[in-house]
Amino acid sequence: MSSEIAAQITLRGVVVDNNRTTLPGATVCTFPDTTCTVTNEHGAFELQHKRFPRYIEVSYLGYKKKRVEISPVFDEDHFHIVLHPSTESLREINVFEDRLVRDVFQPVSFVGGDFFDERTEGNLAASLSVLPGVNHLNVGLGIGKPVIRGLYANRVIVADQGVKQEGHQWGVDHGLEIDQFRARRIEVLKGPSSLEFGSDGLGGVVRILPDPIAIRNTANIAVTLLGKSNNDHLGGNLFVSGAGENFFASANVSQQAFSDYRVPTDRFVYNTFELPIFNERLKNSAGKESAFSLTAGFRDEKNLFRLTASKYRQHVGIFSGAVGIPQSFALQDDGDARNIEFPSQRVSHQRLVAFFQRQLRGEKMLEINLGLQENHRREFSFPEFHAIQDRADINERLALEMELRTISIDAAFSSKEEFKLGLNIQHQGNETGGFDYFLPPFRTLRAGIYGYRDFNWGELLRLKAGLRLDYGHNKSDEAGRDVWNTSGDVIGKLNSAATDHHFFNYAASVGFIKKFTDNDQLELFGHLGKSFRIPYPVETSSNGVHHGSFRHEIGRPDLDAEHGYQLDIGLRYFSEKALISVSPFFNFFNDYIYLRPSPEFSPLPDAGQLYRYEQHNAIFSGFEVEWEYQVFSFLNWAQSIESVWSYNLDTRLALPFTPPHSLLSKISYQKMWSGPQIKFSADISHRWVAAQIRVDRNELTTPSYHILDTGLRFTFQNWLGGVSISLMAHNILDTKYFNHLSRYRQLGIPEQGRNFVLRLHIPVSVGF
Repeated sequence: MSSEIAAQITLRGVVVDNNRTTLPGATVCTFPDTTCTVTNEHGAFELQHKRFPRYIEVSYLGYKKKRVEISPVFDEDHFHIVLHPSTESLREINVFEDRLVRDVFQPVSFVGGDFFDERTEGNLAASLSVLPGVNHLNVGLGIGKPVIRGLYANRVIVADQGVKQEGHQWGVDHGLEIDQFRARRIEVLKGPSSLEFGSDGLGGVVRILPDPIAIRNTANIAVTLLGKSNNDHLGGNLFVSGAGENFFASANVSQQAFSDYRVPTDRFVYNTFELPIFNERLKNSAGKESAFSLTAGFRDEKNLFRLTASKYRQHVGIFSGAVGIPQSFALQDDGDARNIEFPSQRVSHQRLVAFFQRQLRGEKMLEINLGLQENHRREFSFPEFHAIQDRADINERLALEMELRTISIDAAFSSKEEFKLGLNIQHQGNETGGFDYFLPPFRTLRAGIYGYRDFNWGELLRLKAGLRLDYGHNKSDEAGRDVWNTSGDVIGKLNSAATDHHFFNYAASVGFIKKFTDNDQLELFGHLGKSFRIPYPVETSSNGVHHGSFRHEIGRPDLDAEHGYQLDIGLRYFSEKALISVSPFFNFFNDYIYLRPSPEFSPLPDAGQLYRYEQHNAIFSGFEVEWEYQVFSFLNWAQSIESVWSYNLDTRLALPFTPPHSLLSKISYQKMWSGPQIKFSADISHRWVAAQIRVDRNELTTPSYHILDTGLRFTFQNWLGGVSISLMAHNILDTKYFNHLSRYRQLGIPEQGRNFVLRLHIPVSVGF
């Protein structure tokens, strides 16, 4: 996963114009693997590779593009690239290359840089939802997790610097707990990815790549300031990095605070009762976030070592109507939109990741990644709802406490891209507390070995085949608590049976990439995989209220592992002016595990509908289509369509929480004033989302809607390292709409209203 920064082959250089003036902000890409960077304020660049690229291509608006062939024998500081002015603006095909990755066996999207200038949503998963085939589950603004092709929760792996992010698997709605400022480069793999990443990768993988290592003998500082009008959001990030000849380091510090967010309505309807939303603000949806990370490492010609420590903290309120039956008195305006009352949650996530890479003889590579994580979650509520008996402190508000500790090791041995052998081992332990009950303490073990190999049949056909063997163990003790009424009588019991289950199975895949002699811009690709997933303890042992989603969840201890048979096939076309990608898919799941709404209501006073984990055979199919066209040198038009169709073969209904079809259209304008070196860009985008009427029994349908966004950006390339300022407007028509995947949807709460976002980014680079 860290080949992007593997300092084995280093390409350095400087880009200047014909007057020998350096060109900061020039795009430098290597091919055919399409690794890109941007020159710093001195016009310098540095790229690292495991193998020699064929050529470097340099582009800069207002100058002729230049291609430099690469020889296996070269001086590391050889490249002194001179660009000459062009009579017309360059076509920036790197926009296409950066977003959609070529020469891969399944759809992969890469985002970074300008993408996060344009997408500054309330959480990382929401920002990624603009990508075709990607959606997000959310609870308000600050809590969200990705959905890929209709699959979510434990079927989508989020890997941060090569280590699986753990903690959000406690429930469908628990967020990622990742600092959005720090996630500067992300790859999204759509489709089965169980072979290398483990049994949880049935739906796809979100890979957050490490921070790029600074160019040797330089120091960089970047300050980002962020403000949002809708919820009075204020945020900032400081990023510092530097490198000597061998040692390098970087640090990230972020802080964000926001008030109750506004919705374009003054009332909502729950269970036929109309209730007020005062001042169009969703009460108690305010929150705070802080994050810190520190990286230090060493590199030389054959070795790379990197150690990263990070901590993320979040304190966020939960809409009062989402815990307990909504009452008018609990929704009254308290006069302070920034205070965080009960119910609320506090999350702390700490990580320590050690990565080592060594180049062996014959371009073979050894990689080892060790990860330690501690996720501490506390949920606060009102004990009077529970009529808890014999409490020592009646003022205590700690409803639920969960502390998950995870240790993992990943190791891989590879030779170029011809083959790879690897293993993954992970152990988890979870402890619980608080006056409420949801999950018992549990322990899990996951271990697997895998291998795959690439086969090249000439220049036009590549094949890839692999196999993985996995073992899993889930163990939990019997646990629970009594349920009382207000008179002190026991009226029931929440309990989870003890579990001790072992799982063993395999995953396999084969893929191909076909090129054509008469058109090397056209690629046909396909991927066929067999995968399986081990049930997680939340699916087998939960029995309690899931705060914030207003539901009571019950697991099934007899769940079997689910098996998937998945087919991807697609076509990609690239040219200087156009990009087209078509990616249909078909997934059949045997014993698919899902959370199903039942017609029953919970006996607990702070829960609504009863949801049970079920297991049935199911089909997920659909497609993504995306295209871009450079209408003029300064104008770009892009559209993408995504569609997911789900079907339960046992109930003959759709699966719950299936995202609706959607169409995203975007027009972008770009201009460069070459004298002052100011880059201006503007865009307007429209998203149409179809009504979702194919739902499971006892699940709400959702009407269709239209959303309009726009944005303006200025980059002053001669100021420091390229100061940029952007102004964006989301939902500019203040449309009242419902996200089918929002947990507030079942309460009749619409999504956020009009929101203006101002972002200032100030980078500074210094050589020494």
